[in-house]
Amino acid sequence: MNEIPWWKVQSTGFEKTFISRCLDNEYFNEGPLAIEFESAIRGEVNVSNAIVCSSGTAALFLALKALGVKPGDLVGVPSTTFIASANAVKLAGAVPIFIDSDLETLTISNSDLRSALSENIIKFLIVVHVSGRSAFNSELNSIIEANNIKVIEDAAEAFASKDPLSGKFLGTIGEAGIYSFSPNKIITSGQGGAVVTNSKEIANNCVALKDQGRPIRGTGGADDHPFEGYNFKLADINSALALGQLKHLSKRINFLQEIYQSYKRNLIDCQHQKLLKFDIARGELPLWPEIWSDDRMKLLQKMTKNKIGFREIWHPVNSQPLYKRGRSTPNAERIAQHVFWLPSAFTLTQQNIQEITKVISCEKCSK
Repeated sequence: MNEIPWWKVQSTGFEKTFISRCLDNEYFNEGPLAIEFESAIRGEVNVSNAIVCSSGTAALFLALKALGVKPGDLVGVPSTTFIASANAVKLAGAVPIFIDSDLETLTISNSDLRSALSENIIKFLIVVHVSGRSAFNSELNSIIEANNIKVIEDAAEAFASKDPLSGKFLGTIGEAGIYSFSPNKIITSGQGGAVVTNSKEIANNCVALKDQGRPIRGTGGADDHPFEGYNFKLADINSALALGQLKHLSKRINFLQEIYQSYKRNLIDCQHQKLLKFDIARGELPLWPEIWSDDRMKLLQKMTKNKIGFREIWHPVNSQPLYKRGRSTPNAERIAQHVFWLPSAFTLTQQNIQEITKVISCEKCSK
């Protein structure tokens, strides 16, 4: 059996056209191609404002600052997420309050959020759309509204995925949302990210914050810098790469949906393992399908033996040395012990899916 990768970056062939434009322009800073990329993002997810920047982490930091997060503010953060979600909060000088996870969706636990709110004054909440699955539901929406919480959507893994309840694109529902365009996303700019928002004020804040406090791009010389600012711009060479990737976005959406459906057809849920659910019919887009296994170690050993790639889900952020304090999140601990991501590389074939599902099908239930 040939090696089956968990993920593999794939060129569309269109990147060269946009990179050539960048070279012809002889402008390698953030410029016309970044503006074009922002326009493309707005069109793809139907949002008023898109601000590209150097990474998804930078985007999350910018969104927090633009919303008015101040040093010492308490920000709710799911415990099941990539550590960048908490690092951005720390970078903004705020304090992450870790919220446990829902075992079925891997997203934020409503009951634990209620508990955290009874213990802390949480003004801001980061919701993470894990693998492209919406964190929103009717109960969570009610909690947010009742407590007047400002929501930042970490949609790093959810570009082009929709919320089944509202029909809106994930990232565009809260006060602000962010996307990541790192190499293991549906499209990549190498490294890069974006803040999206329907608030002009938040957008203007992000523009100034990412460019040394300048609300309008200047000369780099005798410019006015009336606001706090940093350097989180996205170079045109990165935007060129992303624009080329976007040419295959619809094709990749269809591909990822079919990959998930193939796993769903070929894997039988049982008491020992299950494929986690996505609501594809109502717009959720599974970037990385996950499986829960009671005996994950044995399953991963079989996959390794058969040269099948995988990725184990993150340790709970509050189990990492920098954040090992505060609230207990037992569901996140269980998730970390039992869940992993199945291959969803754009190079996968239906034969690969058959090979994968044959290896990971439950031995106890097939006897």
